[in-house]
Amino acid sequence: MPDLLERTLDEHTADSEGYCRECRDASGVSATWPCVTRELAEQARSMNGPGTGTVAGRRRARDLDGARGSRHRSA
Repeated sequence: MPDLLERTLDEHTADSEGYCRECRDASGVSATWPCVTRELAEQARSMNGPGTGTVAGRRRARDLDGARGSRHRSA
C-alpha cells in the first residue's frame, strides 16, 4: 500500500517546536518528532526499496527455493 505509506510520511512531520503535527493524545499533547508512526513508516519505506517486491512474492520465492533443497526443512 504505497499510497498509505506516502500519506503517513507526509502527515507525520515536525511542527516549528519539534512535535509531530498528527500525533496528539486526548488532552491535545503532541508526541515529540519523529514519532513512532513516522519511524515505522520510514522503516517500511526502506524495506520496500527497489526490487524487494511484496511480502507474498518474497514468501513464494522462499517456498520455491525450499522445494529445490534448501537447508531449512521442517521436521
